[in-house]
Amino acid sequence: MRAEKNIQTVKDFFAAIGRGDREGLLALVAEDIEWIIPGEEWPPAGTHRGHAGLADLLETASKSIEASTEPREFVAISCEPRNRNSR
Repeated sequence: MRAEKNIQTVKDFFAAIGRGDREGLLALVAEDIEWIIPGEEWPPAGTHRGHAGLADLLETASKSIEASTEPREFVAISCEPRNRNSR
């Protein structure tokens, strides 16, 4: 059951991006989200923290890259959340 819920959350996330629904998108993620995009010479690359960081990332990405927000497939995998205190 958890896999289906996670897949639905991801679907809702991409649907919110596609609608341009910033508030709906932020409601789906933790306030302390940390999204890391590898690279150096690509506008969205870097570490993006918190709701403000995610909002800035999405704004930058929408202006600098063309991408579809309609994934063709969703795959659920099992993983454990990283303990941020163990860095």
